[in-house]
Amino acid sequence: MKAVDLIVCPYDGGRRNWRCGLGPARILQQGAIARIEAAGAEARVIEVETHVGYESEVDLVFEAHRQIAHRAAAARAAERMPIILGGNCNTAVGGVSGTGAERCGVVWFDAHGDFCTPETTDTGFIDGMGLAMLTGRCWRNVLSTVSGYVPVSEAATAIVGARDLDPWEVEDLAASQITEIRVEDVRKSGVEGAFTPFLKGLSSKVDHVYLHIDLDAHDPEEAPANHYNAPNGLAAAEVLEAIALIGQHVRVAGGGLGSYDPAFDPDGRTAEISVQVVQALLAAGS
Repeated sequence: MKAVDLIVCPYDGGRRNWRCGLGPARILQQGAIARIEAAGAEARVIEVETHVGYESEVDLVFEAHRQIAHRAAAARAAERMPIILGGNCNTAVGGVSGTGAERCGVVWFDAHGDFCTPETTDTGFIDGMGLAMLTGRCWRNVLSTVSGYVPVSEAATAIVGARDLDPWEVEDLAASQITEIRVEDVRKSGVEGAFTPFLKGLSSKVDHVYLHIDLDAHDPEEAPANHYNAPNGLAAAEVLEAIALIGQHVRVAGGGLGSYDPAFDPDGRTAEISVQVVQALLAAGS
C-alpha cells in the first residue's frame, strides 16, 4: 500500500494562515485525505509550526525550511511519500532537502521564475527566490543550516509554464543550464513532445526527482490561484499529464503545491484541481 505524509506549512510571507497560507487547509477541506484513501493509499497530515527567538520573515522562512526538511526526511525513512502543502513556493527548499538533494532533479511548475536573488530583486520578496535558493544562487550560508540541503544541479532542473518574469530573471535563466518548457511549447508539441527532450537524459543525471507545482502555473480562467495570476497558463489536464509522464521516466520521490489563496477561488475550482494534483503526485511517486 502506498503511504503519504501531507506536510502542511500554512505560512505566507512569514505570517501564519494569511493569504496563500490558507491554501493548505482549503485543499484538505476539499477531501484530499478521503480521496487518497479511497484510491487505496494511506495518508496522514503533519503540520509545521515555526518557533524562533526573533520573528522576522527571514527567520520564519528558513525555520520552515528546516522543519519541512526534517519531516520530509522522516517520511522517506518510513517509506512514505512527502507532499508539501505550502503557502509559499520556497517550501520546496525544505521538501527537496528532506527527500534527498544529492542527485535530485527538480521540475518547477510556475507562472513566475522564482529565480531572483537579493541582488537582483527590486521588491525583496523572498518567495521570488525559491528556485534560486534550490540551485545555490543565494542564501547559501543560512541554507547550510537546513538538514540535507545541497544545491540542485541546474542541468537537472526544468521550469515549466513561466510567463511573468522580472527582467533579471529572463537574463539569468537564459544564462543558466535550467531547461525552460513554455506554455507555447506544450501547445505546439503536446506534453510528451515538450517534456521528452528534458526527461530523456534526466535519469542518467539523477536518482530521483521532486515536482513543485505553484498553482498559478495553471491558466487562471480554469484555476484562479492568487493575486499574481498571469494569463495564458497551462490547462489542468496538461499539468496532470506532465506529472504522469515524468513518473514514467524517473522516480518521483516527493513533491509540493504552493501559492494558492482561496480568496481568489470562490467556487472551489482550484481547490478541486489541487486535490487532483496531489493524487497525480502520489500515483507517479514511489
